[in-house]
Amino acid sequence: MSLSLDKTAWKRVTLRDVVRHVTDRVDAETSGLERFLAGEHIPSGSLAITDWGVIGRDPIGPMFYKRFKPGHVLYVSRRTYLRKVAVPEFEGITGEKTFVLETLDENLLLQEFLPFVLSAERFHAYAIAHSRGSVNPYLNWGELAAYEFDLPPLDEQKRLADLLWALERHRVELDGQVSAVEAALQHFLADSFRTAPGPQIKIVDLCTHVIGGIWGSPEGKAEVDVLALGPRVYSDGATQLATDGSPVRSVSRRQAEVRLVRDGDIILERSGGSPSQPVGRVVVARGELAPCVPTDFQRLLRPNPEVVEPRFLFWRLRHDWAAGVTRDYAKKTTNITNLSVKDYIARSIAVPSLANQIQLLGRVASFEDTLASVIMEKSELAALRRSLHEETFRGGE
Repeated sequence: MSLSLDKTAWKRVTLRDVVRHVTDRVDAETSGLERFLAGEHIPSGSLAITDWGVIGRDPIGPMFYKRFKPGHVLYVSRRTYLRKVAVPEFEGITGEKTFVLETLDENLLLQEFLPFVLSAERFHAYAIAHSRGSVNPYLNWGELAAYEFDLPPLDEQKRLADLLWALERHRVELDGQVSAVEAALQHFLADSFRTAPGPQIKIVDLCTHVIGGIWGSPEGKAEVDVLALGPRVYSDGATQLATDGSPVRSVSRRQAEVRLVRDGDIILERSGGSPSQPVGRVVVARGELAPCVPTDFQRLLRPNPEVVEPRFLFWRLRHDWAAGVTRDYAKKTTNITNLSVKDYIARSIAVPSLANQIQLLGRVASFEDTLASVIMEKSELAALRRSLHEETFRGGE
């Protein structure tokens, strides 16, 4: 899809020419407002806000004094590489490092077009390049205001904003569909595992091997070069193991023979997590993989196929993680949460017959197919959005 844009009538401006930095100061306790937005409440890569803090209930810092209103554009100026731009649908308070922005004149710049100016990759590249500091980089208003871009005439702004907002709304709808299918799957698994017939067997006894990970040596320094699986294997809610982006490390032949991941192996996260994401995520290996091994913060579980289908055990462990069971087996050391794997897999679970396990996995597959379809549509939509943003905002360097 191409917009076939004629940019001959577009005008070069700076943000300072067309945008106001709103600095409406209020006191959180006496303002009468209910919600506040910290950096963690503003998502990356999405204009929609779905989370917030409640004034008087949640901790709020002394530098939260900037009032925002519905339709304002919020830009988080710390750690600009996170690309946090959002448009609230409610009134509230935010911190000093979040810019509250509005158009100076609707006859020059439409407010509904402004979020996309600040969502363009060209803008993010500028913001990152002009940020100060190394540990917690930030962008001053002066640098932000100096950003130059080509501004379309009002009718063109309206046409582009309508199109880009339609794509944004569709993206939000697809996110909702993914959440709904995942919730339905979790409910199905909860019911299935709660009523599953069969003997109670310890998870460790369902495995032929439970193997610790290894980091190894730099590439080429030992006998065998392998891919070392990192935390990215769990990203975006992955269920199937993918080795893309894993670094190459070197291990001894004996270490490789024991730890090389095989079809059906489950890679359990032993260390990691956060307050909102418990440790204990899992992925399952399916089909042929490039030679790879788990790293120190992981455990490799190798299910015994004579008593349990690997994917049945995987879905049980994934369900337990999603239900928060791993929190009962986790301990926090400094800022890292560690899972007591030995205690966690000493739990007993009901293990139906192999025939019943396969039947359950067939039902799960229907959920997976639906998710795959929606996720594919999300991917295609994201590619379209990137293409239209690039066509609209590129050039003019």
